[in-house]
Amino acid sequence: MSMKDIFLVEFNQENWDSFVMCFADRFLQVDPKLVESAKQKGIPADICQVLLCEMGEYALEWMCKKVPALGDQSPASYLGHTDGANALRAAIMRMPR
Repeated sequence: MSMKDIFLVEFNQENWDSFVMCFADRFLQVDPKLVESAKQKGIPADICQVLLCEMGEYALEWMCKKVPALGDQSPASYLGHTDGANALRAAIMRMPR
């Protein structure tokens, strides 16, 4: 079973939606240029909201890096289809804070 499959089994839309809402106020302070850059790179708005609040500009670089916790795949590689994006959402929720 791949890491993507493991994370996909863990994904829960209701939990993710609640998690994203935790960043709503902070996201209002994120530079709109960063938000636009993330949008142009194809990062879904909800994932963008969490990552830009937590990582700032580094989130755009992180999306292209191979991440051991993602089975040495880049986060961007998970965005090709809905299941992959949901697996990435579950993985993001597991990240240490």
